[in-house]
Amino acid sequence: MRKPFEPSFDVIRAVSALAIVLSHYSYTFYEYAIRESGPEFLGFKNGDMGGIFVDIFFMLSGAALLYNHESFNSFKEVLLFYKKRWLSIFPAFYIAWTIMYVINSLRVGSWFWGGPRKLFLLSFIGMDGYFLHLGMNYYNLGEWFLGAIILLYLLYPLLLFLWNKCKIPSTVLIVFIFLFNLRRHYFSSAPDTNIFIILIKYYNSHIVISDNMCLWTCIMNFWAGFILVSSFLPFAKKLGRKSSLILSLVLILFIAQFFLFPLPFNKQESCTILAVLVYMLLTLLSGSLTIPAPVEKTVRIISKYSYGIFLVHHVTLYGVMWLVKGFTFSWISSMIFFIPLFTLILLIGMLLIASSNALVNGISRMLRTLPPSGKAADM
Repeated sequence: MRKPFEPSFDVIRAVSALAIVLSHYSYTFYEYAIRESGPEFLGFKNGDMGGIFVDIFFMLSGAALLYNHESFNSFKEVLLFYKKRWLSIFPAFYIAWTIMYVINSLRVGSWFWGGPRKLFLLSFIGMDGYFLHLGMNYYNLGEWFLGAIILLYLLYPLLLFLWNKCKIPSTVLIVFIFLFNLRRHYFSSAPDTNIFIILIKYYNSHIVISDNMCLWTCIMNFWAGFILVSSFLPFAKKLGRKSSLILSLVLILFIAQFFLFPLPFNKQESCTILAVLVYMLLTLLSGSLTIPAPVEKTVRIISKYSYGIFLVHHVTLYGVMWLVKGFTFSWISSMIFFIPLFTLILLIGMLLIASSNALVNGISRMLRTLPPSGKAADM
């Protein structure tokens, strides 16, 4: 039985997409040395804005999956789950990747600008951005966390089994691995007295991307999404409007501490804690505030096409910002310029998803019209 639509998911997804694009937009002002000031939606005393909303993105992915797939009753259901996830990711990715591959190849004058041909495999399985830290490959759009999402989707049946069968021990273990990965440098100078110290000392987290954003961090955020959707969401729905607003104010005060004062957490720990707090805040506000119809419609559109936005926003940002790198922007003008720029990214993302859906539907119709293999052989 399909669960009812959960409006907080749209709000959280849309806000996260907007914030991630705004963070990358802010960074282009430094990359292109654009005069005056950009939006400065970047770092703060204990972390960075992009890190918070990437963490929220992973939390929402875990929350939405658990909300819609609480259990698998057969291996066939698992295969159907993988099929749906593949269709939700790869057709759009292949279309966008191919377009950018052709553009980059024509620009540099070579079809093999990313190295040996075997590296095409990383792009084929959507892992080119995730493993870019190992050396150049044919990564040309999207983000590193596409690979992490693919891995989490593959692991979801196992994580769901752990959630349903041994929730508390699994939570303790995941938190331990998360903190161990972030704090392992404490043991880097310890003598090689036992195998545990040796493992710590020479462990280099082969799946680290940057700032300790690796599979362990992503699993922690994904698992936090399980906890939030199963515990906090039902709690939030029981609160009255007044109680929700009071709790929202309390959360805002906690969030403010991370922006105003240095706290005894490293960057990734701060981002994860803040992601949980912001996720809770958005959940509360989405249920207690009356959103005007045009805003609600915009939120739903951004949420629906967030994957398309994610795939095309980098290349669109760089293309547009390269054209205006000689301009002078104030903070206000940079924010005003962001509106049509984000609209352009949204429209390209919508076109990409529409093209992907048309391709998938066209192939599906063609396959349905083919005669069964036995009949074809008899003709």
